[in-house]
Amino acid sequence: MDYQLNFSEFTYDELLDAEKHIDKDAYPERYETVIKLLNDPNHLPVSKNQEVEKIEVSKYSTFWPRFWAAFVDGLIFMVILYVESLLFGFEYNQQDKLLQAFNGLQLALYSMFMHGLCGGQTFGKMALGVKVLNHSDELDIDLKQALRRESVNLVINILSIFFIVAIASSLEVSGTLSSFITYGVIVFGVLAMVWAISEFVTMLFNDKRRALHDFIGRTVVVRTQQETMYQN
Repeated sequence: MDYQLNFSEFTYDELLDAEKHIDKDAYPERYETVIKLLNDPNHLPVSKNQEVEKIEVSKYSTFWPRFWAAFVDGLIFMVILYVESLLFGFEYNQQDKLLQAFNGLQLALYSMFMHGLCGGQTFGKMALGVKVLNHSDELDIDLKQALRRESVNLVINILSIFFIVAIASSLEVSGTLSSFITYGVIVFGVLAMVWAISEFVTMLFNDKRRALHDFIGRTVVVRTQQETMYQN
């Protein structure tokens, strides 16, 4: 009597093991059944579901890699600022608000061009193994999408420069600040703080850890190693 195995109750690993060891010449029907179950998307065993979910979570768990990538990019910009100070003959001073605003603008432009032209990665992201992709299909983004993603940071830094220059000019001319500049600085400061907090909060409360600028740019940040594992 030929004992019939119920392959539909096998786990994914057990099916793989059966496919490897079945004598397909002696038991062609069993072999065919195992292959069909392995390729049937409606028969995805629990063990494989858990494996896929684990890879998904790991793939989008990018908070700390993004944090350290930003740290690396910040170090790079410290060097760039020092070189600029030597080339253009100004003294590098971290207390200089105008200089820091220009630095922020340069950093936003660096981020935009690197993400748009270098496969969604800055030097920091390259070092930490993460990259920015288009959210819908997870393909590389272009410069236009990178600009949209970085647009709010660009506006914030441009407005920072404007208000710093306006404050200095007003104090130089009249020795006081107009009510327009005063209220403008207060509103701008509140909005900039709300933006920064919103970036952090949105990243914490969605499965793919997308920050607010990712929603604006329609992007997602993934770990490059897990991305390759998932595609395979």
